[in-house]
Amino acid sequence: MEETFTVFLPPRREGIILHTAAAAVLLLAGAGVLAYALTAAHGSLFYVSVALALVLLMGLLPLFAYRGYALWRAGYTLQRDGLRISWGLRIQDIPLPDIEWVRPAEEMGFSLPLPWLRWPGAVLGVRQVPELGPVEFMASTTATMLLLATPERVYAISPEDPRAFIRAFQRAMEYGSLTPLPAFSARPGAFIRQALSDRRARIPLLVGLGLTVLLFVLAAVRVSSGGQVSLGYDPSGQPLPPAPAERVMLLPVLSALSIVSSTLLGLFFYRRPEQQHLSYLLWLASPLAPALLLFSLLFVG
Repeated sequence: MEETFTVFLPPRREGIILHTAAAAVLLLAGAGVLAYALTAAHGSLFYVSVALALVLLMGLLPLFAYRGYALWRAGYTLQRDGLRISWGLRIQDIPLPDIEWVRPAEEMGFSLPLPWLRWPGAVLGVRQVPELGPVEFMASTTATMLLLATPERVYAISPEDPRAFIRAFQRAMEYGSLTPLPAFSARPGAFIRQALSDRRARIPLLVGLGLTVLLFVLAAVRVSSGGQVSLGYDPSGQPLPPAPAERVMLLPVLSALSIVSSTLLGLFFYRRPEQQHLSYLLWLASPLAPALLLFSLLFVG
């Protein structure tokens, strides 16, 4: 019999809109706060503005961007030999004989504890449930949530049409599995460790990180000397008006933003072997920004 498979998608529209809007707002807000720190803030307000910009641009923005991307790529592929659950960099292959039962979450007879950090389009995480043991959530909503039990753990998924998924699962069980799908599990943490274990990735990133730390130390020394500084030149080649010395701390901030963005973009390309050369180019160039900023610090006066 010819092998067939069916792909069930989670509800995505609400989550995609939310993540796209949140990422856009965070990017604009972070850029605005950073621009304010560069042009108007001084004293303690400057450091608060810089810290807020880092939280928005290096913390929340990557989180919402990745979760939006993961939702866009999410799916549950069911075939007679097994089930593949895909959610961003998280992939779980389950042989069909290992699936003990599939039931709607609302029919379990008890309240299912949900992940703490969740919102529409991203019901993700692992919770320990007394009645079930560990439950891993890879769902976009609780409205269509199904629970799928294996000997190791229970998976919570949310196909857009849960009844169609259950019917397809029952048909696959009736056909029986000729060659069960090999069990496989890929997690984002393991993927990142694999990338960082590659010397061609690790060495330039460590060099860039080291230069950023050096830039931070030298900028802090310059700030401690007090006074005012000029951070550039106007189109006619004249120094810009003097500004408070703490503005020099924007140089290591810009360096850190450059390192983080090049690292994340490189990881995006690294997931596919045919695109890994782009990752290496990005990571090889990552020390360039902190090196240039270090050089520019020599002319701050």
